[in-house]
Amino acid sequence: MSARLSSIEDVTHQAYDIFLELAPENLSQEDIDLFNEHREEYGFIEESDIDDSWESIVAFEQEAEREHFVQVIIGIEFEDSDEVFAKVLISRDLDAPFCHVVWK
Repeated sequence: MSARLSSIEDVTHQAYDIFLELAPENLSQEDIDLFNEHREEYGFIEESDIDDSWESIVAFEQEAEREHFVQVIIGIEFEDSDEVFAKVLISRDLDAPFCHVVWK
């Protein structure tokens, strides 16, 4: 039986909701103020290829489980650089929920 998977768009929105809920506990007030000040104009939430760093952070077998997970990057895009506030690994599998956040 194959896994029931959420859409990439749905889990990207879910990752952002988790970010907003947990940011006050995991980011400095300065970072929260910076994000809130610039998120409407310069903020980004993007899914990207799952990078190799997750293998050392969580028990993640990249080749076997790649289509079951999405990596979401949340930050602010300035002219000269990006400020990344969180990198989220989130499961698309409706029967095996999982989320891990690496904070700035």
